[in-house]
Amino acid sequence: MSFRKSDSDWDSTRHPKHGKHAKNPSALQDDADFSQAEDSSAYSERPTQNYGYSSQDNTPYQNYRQDSAQGYNQPYANQGYDQPYSDQTRRFSGQGSNRQQGYYQQSAGQNQGYSQGYTQQNYNYARPQTGQSYVRNAEDVFSDDVSNYAPSEYAGATTRHKHRKLKIVLIIIAIILVLLGIFAYTFYQSARAVSTSARNAVATTSTMSDELRNGNTDNLSAHAQELSQDVANMKSETNKPVWRIAEAVPYYGEDINKTMQLIDIMQGLSNDVVTPVAQQANGVSLKQLFTNGQIDVNTLSNLCNTVSAAQPALSQETDAINALGDTHIDRINTPLQTARDRLNQANSVVSDITQITPYLPAFCGSNGERNYLVIAQNNSEIRSTGGFPGSRMLMTVDNGKISLGDFAPAGLHYDRGTIPLTDEEYNVTVNIMQSNADLAPGDVNAVPSFPRAAQLMQWCWQESNGGQIDGVIAVDPVFLQSLLQLTGGVTTSNGTRVDGSNAAQVLLNQTYYLPTAEQDPFFDEVAGLALNSVLGNIGGSSTMSLLHTIRSGAQSGHLIVYMDDPSEEACINRMGMAGEVNQDPTKPQNGFYLYDRTGSKLDWYLDFRSQILQSTKNSDGSTTYSVQVTLTNTTTLDEMQELPQYITGLAPESHNYSMVTAFCIMAPAGGTISNLSINADVVNNQEEATLYGNDVWAGSIQTYPSATSTFTYDVTTSPNAQSDLTVWKTPTGRTFQ
Repeated sequence: MSFRKSDSDWDSTRHPKHGKHAKNPSALQDDADFSQAEDSSAYSERPTQNYGYSSQDNTPYQNYRQDSAQGYNQPYANQGYDQPYSDQTRRFSGQGSNRQQGYYQQSAGQNQGYSQGYTQQNYNYARPQTGQSYVRNAEDVFSDDVSNYAPSEYAGATTRHKHRKLKIVLIIIAIILVLLGIFAYTFYQSARAVSTSARNAVATTSTMSDELRNGNTDNLSAHAQELSQDVANMKSETNKPVWRIAEAVPYYGEDINKTMQLIDIMQGLSNDVVTPVAQQANGVSLKQLFTNGQIDVNTLSNLCNTVSAAQPALSQETDAINALGDTHIDRINTPLQTARDRLNQANSVVSDITQITPYLPAFCGSNGERNYLVIAQNNSEIRSTGGFPGSRMLMTVDNGKISLGDFAPAGLHYDRGTIPLTDEEYNVTVNIMQSNADLAPGDVNAVPSFPRAAQLMQWCWQESNGGQIDGVIAVDPVFLQSLLQLTGGVTTSNGTRVDGSNAAQVLLNQTYYLPTAEQDPFFDEVAGLALNSVLGNIGGSSTMSLLHTIRSGAQSGHLIVYMDDPSEEACINRMGMAGEVNQDPTKPQNGFYLYDRTGSKLDWYLDFRSQILQSTKNSDGSTTYSVQVTLTNTTTLDEMQELPQYITGLAPESHNYSMVTAFCIMAPAGGTISNLSINADVVNNQEEATLYGNDVWAGSIQTYPSATSTFTYDVTTSPNAQSDLTVWKTPTGRTFQ
């Protein structure tokens, strides 16, 4: 390459090929000697190369051999030379015999400045600036006339190069903006399509729910197909590449991903749960399952099998939606939370159902006749499991056909100690709580474990009636009232209307305003009419409503079931219908059980509440909870003096018209009760004991009219507890909250 002088030092004569101004053009050698060959390989094809130079004293150009070993004959394009040197005549000026050792050149990307970068001699040539000379390590001055080397053409080319770069950048930005616009529009259109399908799916599921609640199953299969199509449309849209791109968007891409996962969950529910269940249940109603006291066992078995097969998929999709968490966008998060709540509720119900579906046909006598003892518990005279078991009836089921006997009194008393209590049961219920559980069939459920109470009820029935008992079903007027809400009411022989709005009050309170001789017969008549009405008319209600009623009754203790077969009883226990005391240390439950010692029906007026005040984590992994329980006598003294004697009990004035109540406070499995404090009008006794392996405190108190008795105590759980403490209380006839 050549060091060019400034434009002012050149005349108007132009080089014949390059069109550059040249001083003394006659002295120029042939273009091949001074200009860059268009084919860069020309440099490597010549072993020697003559470069002309002009000294300060205008000495003729001289030739210098280019040493190929040092790379001077390499093509300029391969050396990284930049404009204007790459497309122009190369010349240099200077003095000295070793000119071949270094030439001014631009070396791009090698971080060598403007030197050849000779590592052996370390020559450095600085890029010339106006008013400066090119200097080689202060050893050699190529020119004293610095104006000869001003890089004017180089600067102009650099400016033009920068302009080209700017144009390219602007074009790229414009292209990106256009692509972003296309992407945004495409994604918007796809998202709208998904939104439309989602609204259709919600409408379809709402219609299905309404029809199920109304007992209409004729269109289930068609609705399932509509839902399947809506979900398939959403899945098709979210499979498009634009959704995959949207996933990569910072912050909101996570929400896009969760939306896609939610659609996958919906597709799983549609394909594996809704469609198979709808196809099996289409056109099947409770009216077909229950007709005139007859259960269609075959149809029931098919439905049970279908629900059982669908439950794992439902559970899997419920776990998946719970794992999604919340989103950043409210318009996504709100429906997501709604779907999560409904799915968890549905999964809970179906899980309970599938616990019992394998046994339902057998319960209905598919394998032979079944005999069940039905117990009517009276909550106005409270017992640990619910209420006084004053009436009982035998129900027989044979291959779906149900036959009901008549309600009858619980039976006569036996000699003390005849009823087979365990030593622990006797100590707690007889010695401390002062019940007659060892001799009176109406007191056997003073024991807080319903499976044990049911076994004692079986014993009492068989002692007086004989026969095989396969299970015991205990209901109270509160549960009976909820059933009558589904089936309609009944009218007694004296014209009293009993229905879903008043059954509990009629049976638990109004009955006792009748003459004493009429009370028990009236109670038995209402209970029998109600059960027959339920069995005869339950087919007209919806499946979902019936399931909800049964589940609610079991959770509150107003419906309790015991099965004599151990595997069937285990199933009932898993469903939470067994009324068993807490035996699982991982799920701590504190039990607070009551037994009426007044011999009255005053517990209709009992307001029974509990609350957990605070908790403390202990070093061994257990937790100590502070619990408060209150018993309020909602009657007034004036009311007590006016109430029928059958309600107040005999000689109420002897105990100041108070409620005399025995209690049993049971610790969770592996836990303890401590720091018990009782604030009551009268505390008759209190004592610590053990029952079913659990720590208990038992005794009795008196609560005057309009007064409240308060219990406070600490419950310490097992170190193995995996959930918070809950409190189970004896179910009462009504609530005041």
